[in-house]
Amino acid sequence: MRILFLGDVMGRSGREGIVAQLPRLRADWRLDFVVVNGENATNGAGLSAAHARDLLAAGADVITLGDHAFDQKDMLQFVETEPRVLRPLNYSRAAPGKGARVYEAPGGRKVLVAQVLGRVFMKRPFDDPFSALEPVL
Repeated sequence: MRILFLGDVMGRSGREGIVAQLPRLRADWRLDFVVVNGENATNGAGLSAAHARDLLAAGADVITLGDHAFDQKDMLQFVETEPRVLRPLNYSRAAPGKGARVYEAPGGRKVLVAQVLGRVFMKRPFDDPFSALEPVL
């Protein structure tokens, strides 16, 4: 299985690069599954619903968020309706969205995508990433 993970897409130039290049990369590299970290894709501060739609339309199968998950307020609702966008698993349990899901890849294969945050240098407290991930695995 060929999986591509693109980490920390930053701002307009990062989004434009993904939109321009991902369709060709998917074809040339015969990618089965693409995960994009869109945590800073909207002006370096979170991800808006419109920008998430652009990344998904370009060929991302899943977009992960990070500690700026909800800096763009429309993401609070969008993450509830779009299963291909994941917030950190070790965010508050009351936070909208999911932190892990199993997705279908070509050929009926399944891919577990889970996103957790470390706690070093974070301004907010997050649950222990290892404890949060263990039940998912």
